[in-house]
Amino acid sequence: MTSLAERVVGVASRRLDRRGFLGRSAVIGSALVVAPAELALRPTSAYAAVCRCRGSNCACGSLCCDGYTEFCCTSTGANACPDGTITGGWWKVDGSAYCGGSARYYLDCNAQCGPCGCGPNGVCSGACSGTPCGCDGGRCDRRKSGCTQFRYGQCHQETPCIGPIVCRVVTCTPPWLFDPACGTSSRTDERTRNHHRPCALEPFGAIDDCVDAGGSIRVVGWAVDNRDYGTSLVRIYVDGQVWADVDANVERPDVAAAWPVFGSRRGFDVVQVAAAGQHVVCAYAIDRTTGIGRFVGFRLVTVASPTGSLDTAVGGVGVISVAGWAADPGRWAAPAVVRVSVDGVAVIETGTSVPRPDVFAAGVPGASPTPGFSLDLGATAGPHEVCVDVVGWTGAATRLACAPVLVV
Repeated sequence: MTSLAERVVGVASRRLDRRGFLGRSAVIGSALVVAPAELALRPTSAYAAVCRCRGSNCACGSLCCDGYTEFCCTSTGANACPDGTITGGWWKVDGSAYCGGSARYYLDCNAQCGPCGCGPNGVCSGACSGTPCGCDGGRCDRRKSGCTQFRYGQCHQETPCIGPIVCRVVTCTPPWLFDPACGTSSRTDERTRNHHRPCALEPFGAIDDCVDAGGSIRVVGWAVDNRDYGTSLVRIYVDGQVWADVDANVERPDVAAAWPVFGSRRGFDVVQVAAAGQHVVCAYAIDRTTGIGRFVGFRLVTVASPTGSLDTAVGGVGVISVAGWAADPGRWAAPAVVRVSVDGVAVIETGTSVPRPDVFAAGVPGASPTPGFSLDLGATAGPHEVCVDVVGWTGAATRLACAPVLVV
């Protein structure tokens, strides 16, 4: 064991520069006592072999060991206190580059103690609150979660006992403007000026539904602006092209129930016409101030094509008689437009006007009470081919059928 220790000290000393070797030799000696195997087998400094973050194996220079807590959006995507936590207090930094030179505010999300009691400092232990201490997600490049037992105290003063800090919220909006449980008594910690995660500036949300709405597409979802809790812009693409820009300001009580601090006007519900067929729908939430966007979801949707039937096509004396029905989902309950061609030449284009209770009762999508057509067309004697198309709102035609007829 002694020879091994001597060899390890020799190797470790060569890793250190000559300046400060004597000052660091004590650290090497401590490392040999505390972690001899790690120092011998892993390329680590003597200081790292001795120094440990509480609840982790991360080196002391990692983010996990800087004494601060990770942002909430890193873990949950939402720049808000998660379920089971309460805002314990806040502080700010002045002249933040992330808020256009204005102040930036940091809020601590503390665990709740439940039936547990706590000492005179007003913070219960993590064991009591069920909050484990460690690097967020078990990663050394993330700050701690559940380790810091501290409270600034400007928020929720009606709750005398809270647990360790689980995560932090960061915003450009003063806390008391969106959380009435927070007071205005200011604290400042300029050491956190550059603490940042990209997710703190990114909106987030989801597409909840995307359906064919009768010749149109309906997209329903919600979005929240993480940066300042303002109204997020939602940009929707259909088949790679911008289809709609909408504000996420529709009432969504379920979003408010999940994140009360965001409020309920975070939804969007948009309906616009779209061509028949299958489409790829994508949505992005966009911060209006920074232009930063975040993908919130995509769906496949099929818009129904016009439908109908050519029931009869009969040739008579100098005439062709055609009858049937048509429905165009793109025109909702309005009459569909049918086009009749004879021998490849369009003869007439008109709206349906004949009652067809059988079609209407069957619940055909987009059918009006008068989806039928019955037409007599003049024609020369001899054999002909008659075709009927439904002309959709885009001008595209959907072929119903063709039939041979003999005019006498």
